Amino acid sequence: MNTKSEKVHNYTVMARLDDAIPLQTDEWQTVERLLNQVSEFVPLSMLNNLTEAVITYADDQARRGYLLGQDDFIQELQTKMARIA
Repeated sequence: MNTKSEKVHNYTVMARLDDAIPLQTDEWQTVERLLNQVSEFVPLSMLNNLTEAVITYADDQARRGYLLGQDDFIQELQTKMARIA
């Protein structure tokens, strides 16, 4: 169950990721080209569902990666502070 602070934190993480990760990359252009090719053969609704699922998965993976990185950073800072103290 998401509390209000968790929802705000998740929004902040997503906003940070949106600002930091470029959307127009060679990798994305390949995906876009392949989706355009596939769209010639599959119903548009199926393609939309697939695209939405990929986007949701990628957003979740990016969010998890960001949070793991932040946890690692905090642990590193705590280790350094313990050595100083």
